[in-house]
Amino acid sequence: MESEYSYHKQLTLYNFTAFANISLDFTSGINIFIGENGTGKTHIMKALYAWQLARHLAAYSSTGDYANIFTRTYGVKELQLLYRNKTKTASVSGNYGDANWQIGLQNGIAVDNGIRPNTPRPVFIPAMEMMAHARNMNGILRDYADFDRTYFDFLSMVTATPSTSFKHDLILDLKGLSELYSGDTEWNEEDQMFYLQDKNRRLPYALVAEGIRKVTGLTRLIENNWLSHGGVLFWDEPEVNLNPRWMGEIIEVLVMLALQKIQIFVATHNYVIIKQLELSLRKYHLSGNDTPAVRYFSLSKSNNKSKVTWSDDYSDLEPNPILDQYDIMLAEDLELGNQGF
Repeated sequence: MESEYSYHKQLTLYNFTAFANISLDFTSGINIFIGENGTGKTHIMKALYAWQLARHLAAYSSTGDYANIFTRTYGVKELQLLYRNKTKTASVSGNYGDANWQIGLQNGIAVDNGIRPNTPRPVFIPAMEMMAHARNMNGILRDYADFDRTYFDFLSMVTATPSTSFKHDLILDLKGLSELYSGDTEWNEEDQMFYLQDKNRRLPYALVAEGIRKVTGLTRLIENNWLSHGGVLFWDEPEVNLNPRWMGEIIEVLVMLALQKIQIFVATHNYVIIKQLELSLRKYHLSGNDTPAVRYFSLSKSNNKSKVTWSDDYSDLEPNPILDQYDIMLAEDLELGNQGF
């Protein structure tokens, strides 16, 4: 089910990080990236995030400081460090809605092509859980800690006080998420710490299981109105620190978000995440309900260059390192069984 609202339709990376020259076409719903470590899954999401954040912040400045936002998003000090070949220029371009934008990178300077659409603020959930480490991260450490901008942006969102004058336009049932843990999340501004408060005790987040922190982080982003129709959510490895039994509830929320015009990008190494998504889509379809569009991307390396293939059917995706590894383990299991082990 494609939609007419503005979303990321295409991205081209030229001489940028792991990519010599690569183009991807996205769907308005859920976009899933798989691939071995070092193939550039997160780099693709960060390129989209950095451009969209720059365009969003441009509402408060002249054009948006692309060089600063890209370097901080990737956690490097110089823009040239993002060039794959330091002797060439680089570029990041794409299509958002009806806008064909481009940023040229040369000599440490980033200049756009004058196409500057307005965009909502994107949301990026990084792989490392940060809510237990919020103290001072919004202050002095922002300029000194070795975390890229996505971590600080995430913390600024989950610690912010939601506006009482704005109510999001989402219709979401978060009961499934809230039933995974007991208690309510509290941000204490004076302590600069999160607490989990239930009927019997008040736990600082350092004592709360990391999987619970991850679930409450997603819940807080939604409840604090950071996601609304036409928004974009990037999530890097949602499976980290999360028990597979909880992944069904996470995927259910992502499907509901996609059905309400929120474009989603996920990088994962986990088969359970993908299988849960397929099961959710089948359930929606069998119930006669709409299902969001889904596209799977496989990143791999050849001659030290990252390349990409994609399919709207996961079973048709090649190469598929996740399924390949399962096949290898199954073959080994059968061989050991034949030997009496």
